[in-house]
Amino acid sequence: MKKTTKMLTALLVTSSLLGAGAASAFTDVKEEQPLRMVKELQSKGIVNGISVDRFAPNQAITTAQAIKMIVQATGLEEQPNFSGRSFDSVPQGAWYAKAVNIAVQNELSVTSDMKWNDPITREDFATLLSEAIQQTGNYPVVMMYIHVADEEDMKEESRGAVQFLLLTKIASLNASNEFDPLRSLTRLEAAELVYNSIEFIEEHQKNTVPAEPEQSEPGVTTSVVKVDDEQNKVTVTKEDLPHPGYGIDITSVDYVSDTEAVIYYKIVQPDPDKMYPQVISSSSDDVLVPAKYTKITVKSAGTLEFKK
Repeated sequence: MKKTTKMLTALLVTSSLLGAGAASAFTDVKEEQPLRMVKELQSKGIVNGISVDRFAPNQAITTAQAIKMIVQATGLEEQPNFSGRSFDSVPQGAWYAKAVNIAVQNELSVTSDMKWNDPITREDFATLLSEAIQQTGNYPVVMMYIHVADEEDMKEESRGAVQFLLLTKIASLNASNEFDPLRSLTRLEAAELVYNSIEFIEEHQKNTVPAEPEQSEPGVTTSVVKVDDEQNKVTVTKEDLPHPGYGIDITSVDYVSDTEAVIYYKIVQPDPDKMYPQVISSSSDDVLVPAKYTKITVKSAGTLEFKK
């Protein structure tokens, strides 16, 4: 990195979606809207050019670049009490090591056998981006299906992520209603997706109504998100569960006054036939509540046996 121009140029290409300097006038991004979008992301430290005046919009981004970009754009952070590397396949001190750790800690679909320096496909980027966005909050999404002409080309686990991005208007299809899932994602396409994601997160978090802490039981948090003028989505999260096999289920809502609603939940017991890692976990469930009920109280209603 410090010795030759050749090595410096290679590093610029490899880590070109990392930190940012002053916003550049990229000569290879011709249209006004994409240029404005790229410059704004650059000012936030989410993307950078491969040189002072070149962004290389049609160049493919690697898996490592994509993970770092997604983690930065969605603001995911390291979890407490974590040390060391997530995977031996990530070289010690690699520029993307921290981003991989953060992705793993936030339960993104990152695995040790990923080819960090190979281009990432559009469907794999969509999966990671969708998972990261949903780690930042509980977002109301209209339950409908958008026809994707080349859905059969997608992995099963990618289809829900693509639908989420389409329904939230973060992503779009081409003129033939195709997502083109197997093609390598370009730098400009990645920039557009994370730019739209940031706008989506910021817009919906404006409508988040802080829950009143004194109305929640110990180890329980509540978030309220405006769906429309008529109703809110209330999400109840139970912290400090013994392991991921436990869940939470909202069983009923009691409207006790003109403005107060009491939400009752039960802890769902784990499947006795399965083994679970002994890791402290959390679980959430949500319910729609009329918007006029501005005071939300959460109460336990006991436990539920696991049902197959």
